[in-house]
Amino acid sequence: MDLRREPIEAALGVRIREAVSLGGDRWMLTLADGERRIVQRYASADALANAEAALNRLRSEIDLPIPQIRRLEVADAAPNDSWALFTGVSGDPLARKLSQIADDALYQIGVRLGQVVYRIHRVAGGRYGALTDDDPGAADEERQYILARLEHDLANAIALNAMSHEEAADVRRALQAFIPPGRQAALLNGGLSPETLLVTQRDGRWTLGGILGWEHALSWCPAWEHATFLDACEGQRCFSLRVGYGNGYDKETQRTYEQVRESALRPYRTLLALRRAVEHARRGAHDAARRCVSVALRLVR
Repeated sequence: MDLRREPIEAALGVRIREAVSLGGDRWMLTLADGERRIVQRYASADALANAEAALNRLRSEIDLPIPQIRRLEVADAAPNDSWALFTGVSGDPLARKLSQIADDALYQIGVRLGQVVYRIHRVAGGRYGALTDDDPGAADEERQYILARLEHDLANAIALNAMSHEEAADVRRALQAFIPPGRQAALLNGGLSPETLLVTQRDGRWTLGGILGWEHALSWCPAWEHATFLDACEGQRCFSLRVGYGNGYDKETQRTYEQVRESALRPYRTLLALRRAVEHARRGAHDAARRCVSVALRLVR
């Protein structure tokens, strides 16, 4: 999607010199005075409200590469579109710079990311679930929240012919036996990936310049953040990034159930594989959906 400059310029009250797509309906703008800003188009008002809720809770974390957000009133926007302006972050998506960054630099970016994400997780999340009030599965207790997500995704997977009733029973049985060790929900970004992490060069070194993806924010446990991030960073090229992230995060906490450990991640990886199966099945990608179901079954069997 190309950016229509005129409505954005009107909303900002300043001329745009250049607009570069960052992917994910985000653009880096260079304004007439040389200042750089990021704008993002959201497909729904709820997605923008979720991002606003997360970043408002982080307003006091001024020493972290977390953006400030400002809602934009864009004339002639599509009926469901909402727009926001981000300030306080810089750089390009890591996905576009991976080939230029050496492994040791990737490791250091991962360490810094782990430290930053730990700080984000120190913010209490409130109820388990989305940050807005429209999450029907929201709950005060994690086990209740997990089981609500589980039943919702199992029902969809069966209805979409992605899994059988017998397979669903195996997954249900395993996760019903899981007793989450945490007692308080943490604020999660929920969308960490090479596409939502900004990197920049300072004094000749690559560093973490910003974290986007806040439309996916929710209140849950750190293990969900770890599982989704590691899933988004599959592949040998991101190996150093993953190791750095785990080491950076684990150094900050003595709570083993919060650390980046396979034993702690297994139930959440199962839930993630099930959610991915449903997403693929909805798009008609049935082979991909079956691969995700196979992952979930291996994890519980």
